[in-house]
Amino acid sequence: MKTSAIPDHAIPLSAEEAAAMEQRQIKKHHIAIMLLHWFNALVWVLELTTGLALVSSPHFRVVPLWFTDLVQGLFGPRANLLRAHLVIGFTWVIVFLSYGLFGGKTYLAKEVLQKEIALDQDDLQWLRIRVLGILGRSKEPLPPQGIYNAGQKLFALMVYVMLPIIMFTGLIMAFHWFGTAVVGWAVLIHFASVGVVVCGLIVHVYMGAVFPEEKPAFFSMVTGTVNELFAYSHHFKWWREVKLEDAVWMRQRRNADREDDPVEGVSRPDQNASQPRS
Repeated sequence: MKTSAIPDHAIPLSAEEAAAMEQRQIKKHHIAIMLLHWFNALVWVLELTTGLALVSSPHFRVVPLWFTDLVQGLFGPRANLLRAHLVIGFTWVIVFLSYGLFGGKTYLAKEVLQKEIALDQDDLQWLRIRVLGILGRSKEPLPPQGIYNAGQKLFALMVYVMLPIIMFTGLIMAFHWFGTAVVGWAVLIHFASVGVVVCGLIVHVYMGAVFPEEKPAFFSMVTGTVNELFAYSHHFKWWREVKLEDAVWMRQRRNADREDDPVEGVSRPDQNASQPRS
């Protein structure tokens, strides 16, 4: 593939080109990222289930009584329910701290800071046009996006801000640190932070699992790949980066093969110089 053949902006595709691209897959997620994603999803399901069942009293509850009875039937009485909530939460904290400690230079620096949450000018324009488009006030084309679009980046940024707050307030509540007044504020902040994330999760799950245009992105968390047409149409900047990297790799391979070739790559000694002089 020649670098000059890679467009610097998305161009219309023929039906044949689109069909061919739809059959080719591009690697998007490493197995470690997929495992962390589904671990996090499982933790949120369990913590929300046990947490909502714990927030109940004769005078106040946030879920119906049948839900509380169902959860206590699975986990046992309220004391066991609280233990389960704490154990799952502690496991979540340990896994994320370990992931941050051992993956700080590789995953956090390269994946999170540079790709997942860093907003550039195209992202800001995408958000503006997207909001105006939803309101019916703009028909501008969306600017090209990287491996994650601006909406996904905002959600990731919100989650990364709320996670340490949720974890720290949870530890304050569990161990009753800093006195009763601080614990009371921790409860309020904990619930509010969880509520913010849940609102974002509702949109995130809908866009990924229900919204037709984003179905390939949802399944990429299972297969690790998306088809090339989806990457080209929705994440052109990332598609172009992948293609440029492929072009560089192919050029390096051709150069290496040329050097190893006995005819083209190896210099031959001068035949006249090798003959003995008379």
